[in-house]
Amino acid sequence: MLSLPTVRQPKRLLGKGSGARPASIVSLLLLVVLAASLILTACSSSKSEPDTFTVTDLLGRSVQVPTKPTCIVTTHPTATETLYRAGGVAAGRDTASKYPTEVLDLPTVGGSYSISTEAVAALAPDLVVIEGLTQGQLPFVGTLEGLGIPVLAIRAMTLEEIYQSLTLVGEILDTTDTASQAVADIEGRIEAAQSGSSEGRSILVLVALSPDNLYAARGNSYPGTVAALLELGNVASGMPDAGGRYAGYALFGAELTTSYNPDVILTITPSPSGPRLAALLPTMPGFKEMPAVKARHVVELDPVLFLQASGPRIAEAVEALLEIMNSLA
Repeated sequence: MLSLPTVRQPKRLLGKGSGARPASIVSLLLLVVLAASLILTACSSSKSEPDTFTVTDLLGRSVQVPTKPTCIVTTHPTATETLYRAGGVAAGRDTASKYPTEVLDLPTVGGSYSISTEAVAALAPDLVVIEGLTQGQLPFVGTLEGLGIPVLAIRAMTLEEIYQSLTLVGEILDTTDTASQAVADIEGRIEAAQSGSSEGRSILVLVALSPDNLYAARGNSYPGTVAALLELGNVASGMPDAGGRYAGYALFGAELTTSYNPDVILTITPSPSGPRLAALLPTMPGFKEMPAVKARHVVELDPVLFLQASGPRIAEAVEALLEIMNSLA
């Protein structure tokens, strides 16, 4: 992907007595303009009316997509990682997408929940891939579709959805062999991890989803899916779902700490700043009296791997959780 080169401005380029020649200045400006132009037209320069076909995305919508799209923008880590694992590349990304590392050189189009439709449109994509669960109802989706840009929704809350998303993207890109191999690799790694897992242990996954409340990951959440693959007993599975933006999670206050006695407490702190939840629990009323906390069976999980980038790296998450559980055996 082309990026605007950094031009080191001479210290007295236009100053009195600088001796700068007009031709040099014009050449420099032309270079900057050319680079900027290439960024904006990298996707559109070779565009013609493409052949299209219709697919059903992970939200059940019929989407008309181009045959072998060549300029794809992703708006969520799940979308970005699925695209690359299925054999594709992106022309633009959201700011949270940082894996694989080559995407760091791509232009960004805003945060996952504050996508700039102007920035997306400037890249002239022939396909935008979103994460359907959290982004499907956001206004930018309708705006992009109104501009004639197809928007494909994928999901990755369950292992089956991950496989379906990889397969769908592979079909669109005509990289079905790559997508199928990705599915097989994930299956193999998870099966290997399952063979090394001991049954019968219970966990509670606590997530600091909001500043004032803690939430427990239910079985239908992504962390819950990872735990279930190792047949760990999730003590929050039967708790009432919080619904809305916290679907898949249950509100978990100090008053509940006497009712649940997991063998291990796993914590996730999405915020990149401030103390980790695992370090705070031993100081929090109610929580500090839980047997798992007293036994120091509290482990902080990687928020990206276990929460923010659900998708093809699920096997890595399962392996990491297995290592944690074995270390506390």
